[in-house]
Amino acid sequence: MNRGSANRLALVATTTLLSAAALADVFSEAAKLGANTGAMAYCGDNFADDDDKGRYKMIRLKLLGEFGDLPDDEKAKALILKKAAEDDGEYLGKRLDADRCTSLRKTLYLKY
Repeated sequence: MNRGSANRLALVATTTLLSAAALADVFSEAAKLGANTGAMAYCGDNFADDDDKGRYKMIRLKLLGEFGDLPDDEKAKALILKKAAEDDGEYLGKRLDADRCTSLRKTLYLKY
């Protein structure tokens, strides 16, 4: 292997490792907190019947309470994912629908 090939291989390996680290960081606890909070807002506005609106709101308020405990750099990540879920229904790379919202609400209700 010549020197140019070795350098390219090292660059590809480094890029791959950085990409993997970035993906792991995207799904940190802060990122999940932000995505969950935004999802509860989106689901409550778009899929909840009158009985469930209060449940979505209660979970969202509990999640928002946890934002205060996050360091500032983590808050920024959480807010970006919160906004994506809240405005566009984009939850950790997947689109929210009624079934997914119901499942997520039930899971978060048990956790919080």
